[in-house]
Amino acid sequence: MPHISIKHFPRTFTEAEKADLVAALTETVTRVFGTDAGAVSLAVEPVEPVVWMERVHRPEIEAKPHLLWKQPNYSQPLPTEGTR
Repeated sequence: MPHISIKHFPRTFTEAEKADLVAALTETVTRVFGTDAGAVSLAVEPVEPVVWMERVHRPEIEAKPHLLWKQPNYSQPLPTEGTR
């Protein structure tokens, strides 16, 4: 029962982009995990840049490096709450 959770900076997706992402991730996950498409779920959550470090980076990336299969490589500092 693989579940994919994606957090990202807010943006608008077309229905075609949504369908493409779902199809590509579902195909990859079913192939790698050896399961059928009905077992896969996908959540996509927009997170404002000003709260990214607090809500995503620190609790999910810094606090759980042992779970990351790919590390981020941020090229610029992210905005903070006071720099909107």
